[in-house]
Amino acid sequence: MNLMPLSTLLTLTLCAVLSGCAVNTLFPPEIMEKVSPTFQFEAWRDAGPTNESGKSDAGIKVELGGRIVQATKNGKGIVIVAEHLPIVNHPVYGPTEDVKNTGDHEFAFLYPGELETLDLMKGNRFIIVGTTTTRRPVLVNGIPKTEPFLIADCIHVWQTGGAEIAEFKEDVGGGLSPLPEKTYCVAKK
Repeated sequence: MNLMPLSTLLTLTLCAVLSGCAVNTLFPPEIMEKVSPTFQFEAWRDAGPTNESGKSDAGIKVELGGRIVQATKNGKGIVIVAEHLPIVNHPVYGPTEDVKNTGDHEFAFLYPGELETLDLMKGNRFIIVGTTTTRRPVLVNGIPKTEPFLIADCIHVWQTGGAEIAEFKEDVGGGLSPLPEKTYCVAKK
């Protein structure tokens, strides 16, 4: 019988344990540079064009999670209106509704590139990294609104169709299939 050496077994076990605790990295490291670790969605949403100190909240690089409400193409890319959802690590990584939000959590962003049609479906979950701008007018279900707005550098989309990410299984046994997901990043000029 040919057994694996104990040192190899220990190394493999350690790697498996550490990868389970590792920070999820959906985006390239250079995209995550200068992302604000203290950004508060609610303060941004409620602040309007300036924050409490009178400074504009435009120009802050942030990471946000959410659910697609609607997506429309324009001459500059795709404008997505979304509901903000908190990003969690358990039971699975991604945006979730299991943490209750109060109040209005709608925002909009421009992804200045192309996304596949299935990734733009209402209800899909996503995480974006982008830069805040001033509020902008958007049409939401035919109604004009002014929403907090971002320009996205990258977006990671899970094709959930409105379900929780945790409802999908990673294995393909028992008739279940893995959750389709994809990361898109705009090439920097």
